[in-house]
Amino acid sequence: MKNIFKIYKNDLKDIFTNKVLLVIVTGLCILPSLYAWFNIKASWDPYGNTGNISVAVVNEDSGAEIMDKEVNIGDELVDKLKTNKDLGWKFVDRKKALEGVNDGTYYAYIEIPSNFSKDLTSLVSKDIKKGTIIYTVNEKINAIAPKITSKGATTIQNEVNQTVVKTVSEVVLNVFKEAGIELEKQLPKLSTLENNLVEVQGKFKNINKVVDTAVDATDKVSDIVKDVQNDIPLIKETLTNTKNLSSDIKSFLNDSKTGLSQLSPVIKNDLGLISEISSNAKDAVSDLIDAINKGSESAPQLIDNLSTKLSNLASSTNTLTKFLEKLNKLVPGNQLKSVIDSLNSISTKLDTAVNSLQTIKNQVANGEKPPLTNLNNLLKVVSDVNTITSSILNNFDSKIQAPIGNIIDDAFKVVENVIEVLDSAEKKLPDVEDILNTTLSFTGSAKEGATFVKEKLPYAKSVVDDLVDAMKKINNNSEVNELISLLKSDVLKRSEFLKQPVDLVENRLYPMKNYGSAMTPFYTVLSLWVGILLLMSLLSTNVHGDYKSYEVYFGRGLTFLSLTIIQALIVSLGDIYLLKVQADNIPLFILISVFTSIVFTAIVYSLVSIFGNVGKAIGVVLLVIQVAGSGGTFPIQVTPQFFQNVYPLLPFTYAISAMRETVGGIYMPNLIKDISALAIFIIIFVLFTILLKKPINKITEKVQDRFNESDLTGH
Repeated sequence: MKNIFKIYKNDLKDIFTNKVLLVIVTGLCILPSLYAWFNIKASWDPYGNTGNISVAVVNEDSGAEIMDKEVNIGDELVDKLKTNKDLGWKFVDRKKALEGVNDGTYYAYIEIPSNFSKDLTSLVSKDIKKGTIIYTVNEKINAIAPKITSKGATTIQNEVNQTVVKTVSEVVLNVFKEAGIELEKQLPKLSTLENNLVEVQGKFKNINKVVDTAVDATDKVSDIVKDVQNDIPLIKETLTNTKNLSSDIKSFLNDSKTGLSQLSPVIKNDLGLISEISSNAKDAVSDLIDAINKGSESAPQLIDNLSTKLSNLASSTNTLTKFLEKLNKLVPGNQLKSVIDSLNSISTKLDTAVNSLQTIKNQVANGEKPPLTNLNNLLKVVSDVNTITSSILNNFDSKIQAPIGNIIDDAFKVVENVIEVLDSAEKKLPDVEDILNTTLSFTGSAKEGATFVKEKLPYAKSVVDDLVDAMKKINNNSEVNELISLLKSDVLKRSEFLKQPVDLVENRLYPMKNYGSAMTPFYTVLSLWVGILLLMSLLSTNVHGDYKSYEVYFGRGLTFLSLTIIQALIVSLGDIYLLKVQADNIPLFILISVFTSIVFTAIVYSLVSIFGNVGKAIGVVLLVIQVAGSGGTFPIQVTPQFFQNVYPLLPFTYAISAMRETVGGIYMPNLIKDISALAIFIIIFVLFTILLKKPINKITEKVQDRFNESDLTGH
């Protein structure tokens, strides 16, 4: 023990009495921190500055017309991009965009073709086409920029998907709503007209009675004709209004029927949305099973993602079910019942899936591996949901479109009868007017006038009777009233729901204020390993004098340990007070940095102490492997299988993880696990060196001597 401290004391004396050595050692203590600081600062907030990455946008969309409304989704998209600061959007023509991408002015360009809106709004036509956005990227400019611009293109795609669904459904549903409101407005007119016609009907009865009297009592004919003539202006006015209104009603009802025929595509779009979500959920279950079987750490995240998909699916299914239930009330014979039953079956299965997923989540959280039966049951339930949804879509024409057609036909059956009556009455009204005009201007004998009225007025009365019957039918028709209620449903809420069926509530656990702080653990740990490698490269592990092997190891080891602790203090204090990186627990951050430097010293110093220059090479190899295989930059799950296999064996893995706890927020079980693993590395390498240093040094001594004989390496 005495000799150990003697070696340590002599080393310190050499450092402080040799100015050149002091300068070199001081530089070696500072250099690693510069490596960390420059890298942390350079990566401080790269994703917050993506607005400087230029991406050209070419909008050639010529727009489209949907149900008499002009829409231009390309223009809407451009308007939204102008307020989007995620990337540096540049709105140019196609020629300038191509030149810019080729010469590096723009990293990428996105082209919206001329038929973009036309294809997207084909949702409400028989020939449905998907819209296309052309994304062109120059990948040689930078390795990361294409990934960022690709994310921007995906964002545009998602924005378009939402915009299309909202725009198309809002236009279509607005037509429905306007139809419902307009129909509701017309009903009071029809009711008023019916009342007037009933009054006219009563006048005809009075006229008949008067005329009968007139024929028998010719002496009173003059007075009787005057009475008839007093009632005729009201009859003429009512019939004129009937004629004018009948034309408007016929036109409106025919337009309403045409609008309602567009209901099917909207429902089909809803089903397509449900089918897509269920398919994604099915794939997510397969990914989850694969992750659990491999023991992947991504399982909890996959469970959360799947839970979100199931929630989306349940919300979309419930909304569509309620809508179809309203429609089914209008369908004769409950023709939509089988579809509604299928959707209810989906809801039941989703409840089962959610419960199963919660059980699996609890098992994973408790460190248990869920039984294969549970996983397969979950897969079966989600697969069943996907199968049912696909079946509904495959049978859409017979199961949904045909019943909706029946709704329209039945709801307007009475209306069409009214239209026929109105058409017939409209043709007869001129004759009725002639009869009434003749009656008003009749100048013959009283008896002849009475006879004329008695013979001709029944024809006019029959026309009025037909109109009264028709008006009663439409005013008393419950299906029309129910249809109005359905059509007047809240259009904006429904179109907003179709655009985004589920709102995401984001909870940030252990939030990082910037990317630089998130990368601090990796670069700090990396700099500490680089620091001990630099010391090993310039300072010797050998001690002159008659000392035992373990005395040399521990004596010189204390020197290296002191220097690496200084390195750790400089880099950690600089991280906090120079760079102002986030640290949830500053004292613990500094202590973990120091402890990490002790661990790395034990590893690298032991390797060099035993193997000499070969040990230095091993230290460099370990550095290279750990940079890629410790999960410091990318999630370990996205790296090749080799790195995933060595990940649990690397000291970087636990050092970075421990430091992340002190930066983002401490979860004590993780921190204890990391510190314990690092302590095991110290024990293994120290014991390994004590036991094997002397015999291995004897073997490598001759090799080292021959190596030092070279003019290139001897010193």
